Amino acid sequence: MKKTHRKRRSSWIDITFSIAIIFLTVAAIYLISQTTKNEAAPLPDKKKSSASTPVLVDTIDSNYPGIKIVTETSNDTYFPFAIQYPQSLHNPFNDEIAGYIKNAKQSYLAAMEESKRQNSKHKGELNISFETLSHHSGNYSFVLIDGRFVGGANGTTEIRSFHLNPKTGHSATIEDVLGNDLKSLEKISTLVREHLHNDSELKDYLFTEDVAVKTAPIWKNFSNFALTDESIIFYFDEYELAAGAVGPTIVPIPIIDVNELLASEFKMKRIGKDATTKEDKQKDSETGENEETTPPDETNSPTDQDDKDNGQTESVGKKVALTFDDGPDPKVTMQILATLEKYEAKATFFMLGSRVEFYPQIAKNVQEAGHELANHSWNHPDLTKQGVEKIRSEINDTSAIIEKVTGAKVTGFRPPYGAVNKTVRAQSNLNIVLWDVDTLDWKHRNPVKLLQNVKAQTRNGSIILMHDIHQSTADGLDAVLAYLHGEGYSFVTVAELESSSD
Repeated sequence: MKKTHRKRRSSWIDITFSIAIIFLTVAAIYLISQTTKNEAAPLPDKKKSSASTPVLVDTIDSNYPGIKIVTETSNDTYFPFAIQYPQSLHNPFNDEIAGYIKNAKQSYLAAMEESKRQNSKHKGELNISFETLSHHSGNYSFVLIDGRFVGGANGTTEIRSFHLNPKTGHSATIEDVLGNDLKSLEKISTLVREHLHNDSELKDYLFTEDVAVKTAPIWKNFSNFALTDESIIFYFDEYELAAGAVGPTIVPIPIIDVNELLASEFKMKRIGKDATTKEDKQKDSETGENEETTPPDETNSPTDQDDKDNGQTESVGKKVALTFDDGPDPKVTMQILATLEKYEAKATFFMLGSRVEFYPQIAKNVQEAGHELANHSWNHPDLTKQGVEKIRSEINDTSAIIEKVTGAKVTGFRPPYGAVNKTVRAQSNLNIVLWDVDTLDWKHRNPVKLLQNVKAQTRNGSIILMHDIHQSTADGLDAVLAYLHGEGYSFVTVAELESSSD
């Protein structure tokens, strides 16, 4: 039997094979490490967030149970923004609000990036504020107002409404409010169209064909709305129904005109033989009876009414102080300034520090027009619910920014909501100014009611409360000044009024 011998493999082959394995292993490790490093590396510059300046976030309690106010601000040189929005205990509502705010910021930053690529030197602006409108059903309407400038000739304004019942977490829709009744929707459609075509200030700007389409009785056409005990308000985008010169179109319909169309949960509180009918309302508007007045309240009655002419109508030396809260606003404040100039009237503007910081030129315009600038806190919290340090910063920071921007010395302070106690008073030497005429302009958004409330409540020495953030106030101010001028009143600042009464 023949033996076979296996050949021994040369040692150099083993060495070569081992080196190859080591090389491949090292190469694999290197490639893996590079991949990991790339994944962890920051995005290229063009993908980075444009607003590199730190964003300051502040959360405070609002004056409405279960609702907080979140404020985000960035003082970035090119991409500044100031944003306020509501926050609740209900995640679905918070997620809806957060989604809107995220999209608003992203579209703003993207537009500014594009503007920068085109070598534009214009500084951007994004200011989102909100108003809370309550209804006796327990439902809140949160109206977010997005004002921005990203270059070009004009800025833009967008209004979006969100709804919440803080107790249940339910967000009411227009279908809920009208009980899913298409016939009710058809009547709403008719009322909105009538309002639009009868509005003298819109008649030259309406897009007639678009009005027919965008106010057709389709649920989505009326989904952007707010509900109060006085009216149901519908919002339409800029250029949707009318030329951009008029801004977003706002249509308030008195609740009394639509009460029969509402689901039971949303109907007026008082229904029955004692209820005010539509015919009663029309009669009252002609006679001036039953106009809405402010109920007696500690914060709404800051002055001694016995010192105010005892209701006399003698015209000699009669004075009133017109006051405007919550501004400045680039559109509404400027329109109000023009109307005041027309009547050679002076007024007092109680400004929010956050808005002065964002609209410094508007604040300067108010000061240069000869009006009084006063303090209304930084972010509009209820100061009676805040700690001492928070109260001081709200007041002191606002006085500081007003004085820095305008050079005007601040002497007056109006606490948000008129809410004041000993603790609040002790944190500042500023003169606390409240009011005795509440026009409720924030509530009814109706130029006619603005005038009615002024007529019903004003007397010699009155301090009249209005807001220079509502378009309806700016639109109704001319009629208010014409009436007061005709009644023999002169218009003075709060400081002038108080010095004349000393």
